[in-house]
Amino acid sequence: MNGAAPPSGLAAAVEELYARAKAEVGQEDLDHIRHVTAYGRAIDARRRELLREGGPRAIRRATALEMMYRLMQFSELGHNIVHGSYDHLPGNGEYHSDRYDWDFNVDVDHWKTMHHAGHHPNTNIVGKDHDLGYSVFRGSAGQDWYGHHLGQVALISALAALAPVAAPFFLANIARKVEHHPFFSAYTLRSPARIARRDARRRFVDEPFRSGWKPLPTLVANYFGGVAGYMSVLFLVLIEHHAGELELFTDPGPDETADQYYERQIRATRNFLPSAQMDEALTRILEEEVPFDNRPDLRIFYGGLDTHVEHHLFPDLPPSMQRKIAPEVRALAARFGLPYHETPLLETVPLIAKTLTGLSVPFGEREFGRPAELLRDPSSLVRRVISGFTYRPLPESPYLDKPRFHNAPARVLSATPVAGGDAISVRLARPRGWEDVEWEAGAYISVRVEVDDDDHGTGTGTGRVELVRQYSLVRDSIDSRLDDSRLDGPGPLEICVKRVNGGRVSTRLNDALKPGRHVTLVGVPQSSGDFAMPEPGAPSLLIAGGVGITPIISLLRRIARDAGASAGVDATLLYFNRDERSIIYEAELRRLARDSGATLHLFTDTPSGRDGLTTGRLDPKVLRSLVPDAADRETYVCAPAAVIDLARGWLRDLGQPAERFHAESFTAPELERPADDGSRYTVHFRRTGASVEIDGATTLLEAAGRAGISVPTGCERGLCKACVTGKLSGTTSTEARAAGGATDAEVRERITVCTAMPCSDIELDL
Repeated sequence: MNGAAPPSGLAAAVEELYARAKAEVGQEDLDHIRHVTAYGRAIDARRRELLREGGPRAIRRATALEMMYRLMQFSELGHNIVHGSYDHLPGNGEYHSDRYDWDFNVDVDHWKTMHHAGHHPNTNIVGKDHDLGYSVFRGSAGQDWYGHHLGQVALISALAALAPVAAPFFLANIARKVEHHPFFSAYTLRSPARIARRDARRRFVDEPFRSGWKPLPTLVANYFGGVAGYMSVLFLVLIEHHAGELELFTDPGPDETADQYYERQIRATRNFLPSAQMDEALTRILEEEVPFDNRPDLRIFYGGLDTHVEHHLFPDLPPSMQRKIAPEVRALAARFGLPYHETPLLETVPLIAKTLTGLSVPFGEREFGRPAELLRDPSSLVRRVISGFTYRPLPESPYLDKPRFHNAPARVLSATPVAGGDAISVRLARPRGWEDVEWEAGAYISVRVEVDDDDHGTGTGTGRVELVRQYSLVRDSIDSRLDDSRLDGPGPLEICVKRVNGGRVSTRLNDALKPGRHVTLVGVPQSSGDFAMPEPGAPSLLIAGGVGITPIISLLRRIARDAGASAGVDATLLYFNRDERSIIYEAELRRLARDSGATLHLFTDTPSGRDGLTTGRLDPKVLRSLVPDAADRETYVCAPAAVIDLARGWLRDLGQPAERFHAESFTAPELERPADDGSRYTVHFRRTGASVEIDGATTLLEAAGRAGISVPTGCERGLCKACVTGKLSGTTSTEARAAGGATDAEVRERITVCTAMPCSDIELDL
């Protein structure tokens, strides 16, 4: 996936099936889960009886019943109930997701964070789905390798001995990564310690001493039954998303479509086919030990696990319905040319063993099974080992073979000070997989930078925030390929970053960028629509102020290249700067003008003794004298917002039609805010639990700031998508203004909080 076109219509087909299946869920399903609960209680009661009986056979049977009870508690019961499978049914009672008393060693709030907020939306996305390897093991070749993975087989064996006690800590560790808490914190450790202590007391103190004069056999049965139960769950969950043909993905970013989302769920998930031999043995034990009328099918011990593809497409359907619609899901996958992963259970055992062993060394997807590939590049192997043992991930992410198109690392090829040190010209190697990416003259790239939340040299920052800034590309993709014949592959991305007094990002980039370092690109180059140049040929007027020359020189290069030097170019460039020291790309601008026939005028605010420089600023007189036919030219302006507004007005006065004026400025425009009508709305942030009250003229980004919640920001005009956030409920101004907004699911569910203001109470996934 990641760049490939998804099957069109997949989302509609999945959602149609879901709507039909959800409508069929009713009293029969609720009766089923009550019946399963009663069966579980009967199993647990018989286990306790066997413990009191003692004897080798009774202890073996009690151990097996404990394992099956834990499997049932996780699969058919807790895992699905906490997803809300029965929340919508009247009379659900104890089976509501907020009321269910789950007899399993998990903190339900941690589970909902880890599983609902972390795993399901981000299934198999490296760096976002912390269920991959449970954030400890390496179960897929696309995961980063760290030093402890060298001994992961022994580590798994050691942790297996403590599985019931370790389970809540594993879960909390994943949840805290989703919520960005430190490991050593009350959030991470308090609840797991309480759960582990309670479970250990029950297993190793209360039940052994209640068994009378045979506490040791009870203790042994409880220990091995608990280990077998929790390790069975761990193994079955592990095979659902790891190893073999299952895919890992790079972060798709905020523009992932519904079709792409469902395709990812299908490609990343596996069902297992139960073993008839194992099922027969379990059935025999149950029939001999647990008398029960209308005994449920044995698949209740695998609920939501042997139908895990269905579970990931429809997380809140009960397992009884997942089993019913599984043939339709299989047919749907075939109709859209997608795999429907099914593996016999016993075949997954050697698969997982081989995978965990093979991934203990730093092979990635390209080398796994072909170690000679990595051995041919010893320097790469050394870098991987050093980074793994120092726990510092390599920015180029060498393990996952898929290219990144969102938050992609780009290596700095050169960083050259220009404009007397007031700016830096940066050439970036295209990220892997961007070889065929193309962009027009005037396009820009968004760069993500992490800074202190008060990064002004005061040293008073209390945390880290992510900021996004846009920088125009100096060359279009065609000119980029012609830029440097010494490069092996497509040409670089080139930007120019002007140092801004007090700027949090520009100053950081000017000071920190050196060849060999990496920067994070939010996405592929973008054009802001109106600034994209149509087929050149029409007379052009180009106006730039300061660093605004970066998209303008790209346009001028395209004009000169497409027109051809012999034909000449009818283009005029007016370039304004503070002083001669601030002029960027002067030599190349003069060369382009000389070779193409374009007219170049360079202006400075302060007088200069150099030839070819004029003292002055943009005004109507300059336009009339130097470009008398300005009203008839396609005009492109990149400058501060105030200069753009002045130029637009002057050219309009000269008779230029509005459609001929094109402007680019990354200065955030003043938002059009509605008048305060007295309405007040509550914005609730689901993950943190915080709420704030705001009026209808306050953006949701500002609301998050008031609640102390950090959101990545960039252009603050809805273009760069840095602040895109999931909206769980409510209506925003963006939807109210959008034509047909009531039917546009993507506008409703993923919003740019920098421009969205509330029209009702809002709940955000923050």
